[in-house]
Amino acid sequence: MFKRFLVVCSGNICRSPLAEVLLKQYLPHVEVRSAGTATKQSELEGFPADSTMVSVANDIGIAIDEHKAHQLTKEDCLWSDIVLVMEPEHIVSVAKVSTQARGKTFLLGQWGEGSIEDPFLKSLDCYHAAATQIRSACQSWSKKLN
Repeated sequence: MFKRFLVVCSGNICRSPLAEVLLKQYLPHVEVRSAGTATKQSELEGFPADSTMVSVANDIGIAIDEHKAHQLTKEDCLWSDIVLVMEPEHIVSVAKVSTQARGKTFLLGQWGEGSIEDPFLKSLDCYHAAATQIRSACQSWSKKLN
């Protein structure tokens, strides 16, 4: 059984923080962390979650306002039993950080939602669409694992 989940997106300020909290809610018996593939490169390390995503998350009863962005590390990959990413490009990025993580890296939306587009700096509708997909994908993982 998977006990440690790592959720990965690009900057770790929109999609993965929301997925982290939702997975913790749906799978209370597991540990969940999140990270970004380009957090340092984007100079977002330590930044809070994107304010628009915080607002969208609040609308669905989820609090991500305490989140701080974290760059994906090899240690994160080794810690996790499973790595869930938002887009196929993230699978490649995770494998570059840790080749050992490739076999345990999957799309968060693999059960039907597919890729979850980054809403950062896009319309409010894009944020809502991403949040809806993330929630649905987390529910799907919960159903598969419970």
